[in-house]
Formats: sequence, C-alpha cells, structure tokens
Amino acid sequence: MSDEFAMQVARTRSSLPPNRAHIDAKEVERVVFGVVGHRDLALRIWTDAHAAAVNAWRECRARMRRQYGARSPHGGWSVFVLFAVLLCGGVAVALASGIRTDPEQTEGWLALLVGFSAIGDLAVLVVVGRHPWNWAAVRMQIGIAITLGVATAFQLSRPTMWVTPLVIAGGAVALVGVALVLAVRAVRPEERFEIDTVINVAVERMQQEVDARAAEIQAEASAALSADDQERIVVLRTAVLANLAAEGHVVEPVSESTPAGGVMISALMADWHPYSKQQASRP
Repeated sequence: MSDEFAMQVARTRSSLPPNRAHIDAKEVERVVFGVVGHRDLALRIWTDAHAAAVNAWRECRARMRRQYGARSPHGGWSVFVLFAVLLCGGVAVALASGIRTDPEQTEGWLALLVGFSAIGDLAVLVVVGRHPWNWAAVRMQIGIAITLGVATAFQLSRPTMWVTPLVIAGGAVALVGVALVLAVRAVRPEERFEIDTVINVAVERMQQEVDARAAEIQAEASAALSADDQERIVVLRTAVLANLAAEGHVVEPVSESTPAGGVMISALMADWHPYSKQQASRP
C-alpha cells in the first residue's frame, strides 16, 4: 500500500461517523467519493436514489388507489372508516356494560357512538360490499360485529331504554355486514385472490420501474466519472470496508464488481417499500 493510498484510507476512516451504528457500506462509499474529489456527485447520487425510492412507494400507493378506490389497502377511505367504526364500537361496549358509568347517564353518548358505527359500516357495505374486501378489512368487520354485538347483549340485559332499539339496529347491521363480506369473498374467488395479493402485485410491477431508475442513476454516475476515478473509488471503498471488518465493525460485504456509486444506489433503493424487510427475513 503506497503512502498516498494509506493517507486516503486514513482520511476516509476519520471522516466516517464516530458512532459504529451509523457506519455502513453506503456511508463508506459516500465518504470515499469525497476523498477522491467527487463529494458533490455523491450528494447528487444519494439525493436522486432517495427521491426515487420515496416516489416509487408514493406512486405504487397511488396506483392501488386508482385501481381499487375505497378498497385499496393503502389510502382507500373504507379502511379509515372501518377503523373509526371499530374504535367507536369498543367505546360503546364500555358504556353499555355500565361497569364504570351509569348507563342511564350515558345514553346520549351510546346513541352517538352506535349511530356513527352503524352509519359508517353501512356506508362502506353499500359502496364496496359487492366486491371482495381484503382479509385485513374483513377482520375489522368481524371486530365491529363483535363489539356492537356485545354492546347489544349488555343493553338487552337491562330494562328497555330509549337507546335500546338503536343499539340493536347497530348490532344487526354489523352482523349482516360480516355475513355479506364473507359471502362475497366465497362467491368471487378470483376477485378475492386479487384483492388479497394486491400489495404484492403492485410492488412487483413497480419493482421493474425501480430497477430501471436505479440503472439510470448508475449510468449518470458512471458518465460523470472518468475510468481512473471509478477504479480509485472502488479500490479505496474495498480497502476501507476490509479495514473496518478487520477491526470488528459489522459492515455488509460489497463485491469489487459493484461500480462506483452502486452501493449507495442499491442501499437507498432496496427498501423503497415498507414490506422489503419482511420479504428479506423470509427463509
């Protein structure tokens, strides 16, 4: 190792974050670019790759919303309504039980909560009930039926109050809703499979565009570097990573065939959607 190269390794090491947890291969490559004299290019690569990842997930969700509307698992309004209905149903159970409050003093609140739950649930059923829901939405509908059903049972266990018919109606809507969504899923298996796998399909389709954008950023980076600078970056990056590994730092291995800038691009764009870590952990 020449004295000049040893100095470059030392400069790279001294410019890395002092916290080991913040040191990884992409951070090493970013610093190496600066040591070689291309700090601005490294910043541009980093910014472009990060923006591409953010935009990819945003566009992926937008496509799901455009195709599936209210049923979209990401951004579909029915998911938010069902969640709000489920929360209201849980509070309604607490009020109807009379454990901590006097049911006669909370009739108004109980009517408001059950009324909102019934109307919200019914609105979702009317708008999207003719199409299969994904299993996450079905679970929420089951939860709504349980909460409103329990609230109805509590209400029927005491003398009739003016709110009792409303609570019974809310429980009936929720129970009919469960039967409806399960029946639709049973009679439309192809649509059921489609909505259950919509996220996987959307991610797979978008992945092709993400890979193409990564290749584009890599080509721009390579075009901005001379052949000598590309080689210097790869050699210095490899030496610093080997040096860190020898000292016990946990850093991911990087092939010498990875072009200059490729580590930053691949690392920043690998987790462009929130399910990437789950997929990586699967055997």
